[in-house]
Amino acid sequence: MKLDISRLRTGVEPVDRRYPAEAFAEADDQYRVAGETAFEGTVRRDGRSAVVLTGRVRSILEVPCSRCLEPFTVPVDATVETRFVPPEEFARVTADTVHSGELEEGDVEGADLGLAEYADETIDLAGVMNEQFVLALPMKPLCQQDCLGLCPVCGGNRNRDACECRHEWVDPRFAALAELKDRNKG
Repeated sequence: MKLDISRLRTGVEPVDRRYPAEAFAEADDQYRVAGETAFEGTVRRDGRSAVVLTGRVRSILEVPCSRCLEPFTVPVDATVETRFVPPEEFARVTADTVHSGELEEGDVEGADLGLAEYADETIDLAGVMNEQFVLALPMKPLCQQDCLGLCPVCGGNRNRDACECRHEWVDPRFAALAELKDRNKG
């Protein structure tokens, strides 16, 4: 999933790549790519060594529900605009951004957050797309807004089956008092 930029001199070059879900087999444990992933956009030189990648990532992710653990799909349709610089210039470019007055030390507002490195005249599109996948994930993934989750007693999915488990919780700090009350009844 490498994009060769060695022949890119001036102008804008189109980028249109499609990858099957299997190409992301080593993805994060938080999600699984469940459909074809498309990257459509452009790449252009910005100065002598910087390269700007602009485009759109589209895919479908499968994530587990945080309540019932059932997998469900999350669509990804994200725009990307990233400026790539060689590793030897990365530290200088980030330092220049801080010291040019664009950004105060420790301040993230206004930062050029779309800054990354490229090496050997290639851009790693997999890294760009995986970043967008992570950003597309919901903070608390739910298969449906009113998901009932798992039964804490039997572990059954309460969205599918109604269990007969007793869901009464007794505060263990008052267990001795409850025992004393039961003894005094008899």
